[in-house]
Amino acid sequence: MERAYLRRKGTVVLKLKGVEDINQAELLRNLYVEVAEEDLPPLEEGEFYIYQLLGLRVVDTEGREVGKVVDMHEWGPYWTFEVEMSNGKRIYVPFVEEYVREVDPEGGVVLVKLPKGYTEQF
Repeated sequence: MERAYLRRKGTVVLKLKGVEDINQAELLRNLYVEVAEEDLPPLEEGEFYIYQLLGLRVVDTEGREVGKVVDMHEWGPYWTFEVEMSNGKRIYVPFVEEYVREVDPEGGVVLVKLPKGYTEQF
């Protein structure tokens, strides 16, 4: 398979075979591109693909189960975890060091430190 990619400002830019200009590329806007896992570009330390984060358990620094990651959103300058709690309600946790202390895809868990009372309001 022919593939090429480059990193630009934290984003992977793909060159698709047969797509030679911006007009052809515009026809693909809002479509998904599927890539075999073995063809993904390597990540730097502390980087993750979204598929690696979906379904992870979210636990706070006190050891309490918060919920699970059900989606990721790129809002503003950072990504945000969408976490479904056991009561079915959803909270949003900015993927920043202040709130996300550790991400362990192999262990299946995200460790967070949320503001006091944050989950109780939902």
